[in-house]
Amino acid sequence: MIFKKNRVKLEDIARKLNVSIATVSRALDNNPRVKLSTREAVFKTAKMMGYMPNQIAKSLNSGKTNIIGVLIPRYDEPFFIEVCRGIDYYARNHNYKILISSSRNSYASEKENLIYFERSLVDGIILSPTHETKNMDHLKNLVKKGIPMVLFDNITEKIKGADHVSIDDKKSSFSAVEFLIKRGREKIAFIGGIKQKKVFQDRFSGYLNALNKYKIPVDKNLILHCDSLHREFEEKEILNFFEHLQIKPDGVFASTDNYGLLTMKTLLKSGLKIPEDVSVIGFGDVGLGELFVPTLTCIAQPSFEMGKKAAELLINQFNQSEDPNYKKRTIKLATRLVEREST
Repeated sequence: MIFKKNRVKLEDIARKLNVSIATVSRALDNNPRVKLSTREAVFKTAKMMGYMPNQIAKSLNSGKTNIIGVLIPRYDEPFFIEVCRGIDYYARNHNYKILISSSRNSYASEKENLIYFERSLVDGIILSPTHETKNMDHLKNLVKKGIPMVLFDNITEKIKGADHVSIDDKKSSFSAVEFLIKRGREKIAFIGGIKQKKVFQDRFSGYLNALNKYKIPVDKNLILHCDSLHREFEEKEILNFFEHLQIKPDGVFASTDNYGLLTMKTLLKSGLKIPEDVSVIGFGDVGLGELFVPTLTCIAQPSFEMGKKAAELLINQFNQSEDPNYKKRTIKLATRLVEREST
């Protein structure tokens, strides 16, 4: 038979010391109204009995949990891992902890997670909306309730009363494709993510803008929008795309590092040389590109900095909550091109 150990409560400590529950509570809060000898006895007994304070109860009294809710579309994307690292780094340095959840690229799951965050009494929320999130009412309602919020990355609509952190995806992608064109590449393939996601729409627009500027015809056969939301299927899509190409590209712009690495793996297996036959450039620079041979040229996206900035903006909201003149901010972080062996 398994016996369940009951959680030690304030009344258990009070009973043990023959004092009131209020005295125990004040003593654990180090209230000077309680004699030092009594406080020491309470702390000693609480430790001996294995007492753990009820954070929810404390938060109900203080109105704060010092917990930030973070909602991302997927766990297996290095970009989101780096953003969460940045959030955690800044939050911990300011005495906050983070609670991370994934919407699994689902609008319904996004709403469910946000309800959970609201009920869990997080102090504020940082999130990247899913590609399915067209209606922002659930986010607007949370802001109207006074819940501080910061949106990052896939922002389809700005929310009044929230902060926003992103990059210029169009401009960054334009510079990537222009880089290939200036090195004599004209048959440039595009490997993008799911069409419904705004960041991939913007990166595709940057690709088209660069071709148009240099009067290079757009060949629809050189364009792939991956439909898969799971890494194990992305490689199959890319492999199938290159196997059925009638015209072989001399350059590839991949809208993520992962797509870039899968592209190089596929091209190298087919016997092509990189960059002699095909130049490849990715997007992200989250460390994986430096481990591959050849190393991957890419647009470096400041993922860790994006997380730090999102946490900074949110904590600023906490500190300025009573200031009617406090202005919410929209931050665009700079990217840069990192040239390596694949070009």
